[in-house]
Amino acid sequence: MRWNPISGTGRNERAIHDLQTAEIQYKVSKADQISAEGSTSPAVAALVSANSPLDRANILLRMGNIPITLIIHGGEIYAVRDGSRYSIARMSDGERSALILVSEVMSAPSAAIFVIDEPELHLHRAIVVPLIAALIRERPDCGFVVNTHELGLPGEIEPAQALLVRGCSWNGDSVTNWDVDVLSVPSEIPEELRTDILGSRRKVLFVEGAGTSLDQPLYALLFPKTSIRPRLGCREIRRAVDGLKAVTGLHGIEPYGLIDNDGMSAIEIQELEAGNVFPLPIFSVESIYYGREMRAAIAAQQAKALNIPVTDLLNAANAAVIDAVSRANTRVHLATRLAERALRTSVFAALPTRNALLVDGDEISISVRNEYRDEAAALEALIAAKDGDGIIRRYPVRETGALAGIAGALRFRNRQDYEKAVLARLAIDTTLATVVRSMFGNLSTALS
Repeated sequence: MRWNPISGTGRNERAIHDLQTAEIQYKVSKADQISAEGSTSPAVAALVSANSPLDRANILLRMGNIPITLIIHGGEIYAVRDGSRYSIARMSDGERSALILVSEVMSAPSAAIFVIDEPELHLHRAIVVPLIAALIRERPDCGFVVNTHELGLPGEIEPAQALLVRGCSWNGDSVTNWDVDVLSVPSEIPEELRTDILGSRRKVLFVEGAGTSLDQPLYALLFPKTSIRPRLGCREIRRAVDGLKAVTGLHGIEPYGLIDNDGMSAIEIQELEAGNVFPLPIFSVESIYYGREMRAAIAAQQAKALNIPVTDLLNAANAAVIDAVSRANTRVHLATRLAERALRTSVFAALPTRNALLVDGDEISISVRNEYRDEAAALEALIAAKDGDGIIRRYPVRETGALAGIAGALRFRNRQDYEKAVLARLAIDTTLATVVRSMFGNLSTALS
């Protein structure tokens, strides 16, 4: 509930009505803007960017593992599932509970405080954690108090504070004291309780970044039946996966890790995958958001909205990449980044064995090849071929101006708007999601 005097069934009706009103107002305001500014108004693109209140609600439902889509037909909200449209009055209890939660969160004013009491009583366990976590991430301007037995929830939200209520003492009708532990770090939840929660998940995927990074929402859409847990870096992910694999008899889950590629060799990738840690097939997660498949889908959407040839948008986006990496200092930076990684790999591979330490003398020499010239030549060849996608897949383009250039070329105000459009598109385009999911190779197979 949201803290206000509405109660009973009136609250549920009010929440859904508020979402419907917000959607209609969004469409009307964009129509007014187009009427005032003409067909070149940015409101045209906004209308087809799947970022209206109802669009956002559908994304939240999809992130929460709920396979329904909300539409407005004849002035009323309907649910669509497997191509069948039905009234929200005929939704299941779980679907309706999720709809009310999403409606409340989407329509609430800034600084609202939500009290969500035992959502697991009304929602399937596969839904509770991803849905509540998605709602909280959607409204960072609001406060949330969740009373739950679902101990996996605090670990999905950063930052979060957990109060472990162990019990209380009564004197007649009054509570005299509470037995409460304040857990400022979710990992401090007692091991016996965490084991119970981990045992409820079949598959857990640890990814790089914080809860607010690009990784979490993307993987939540691509792998909806998997619990996504962020970790700060590659080392933390490997520790988490190795730790869970070492005690498989104590839980019933399969741990996996997904890390940035950072120009790894084929041997490194093979060794990591043997331990359930999968490097991205491209350099980093930005290579997915801004890769060829995603650019093409978003460009087609923008072209239709703005009545611009899609080839013009795609050519402009590719030119933005080439322009961003063509500067001399940028070329050097990108080539040295990959050459440095190759050097580290070569040095570790060339380290002497214990028997080699028994040779006479106090010095041991290691000879490794400097890969910089080869890497610089490879980058120059991609630039000469105007292969923007090849550059995005292989190099850390987030360290250049290429990503902002792509967003601008596709007529978005900034990267954030483009990235929201990507997530919105993935949420509604199952074919695109399947194509992107296939890029993950062995990981996609393991999580299917």
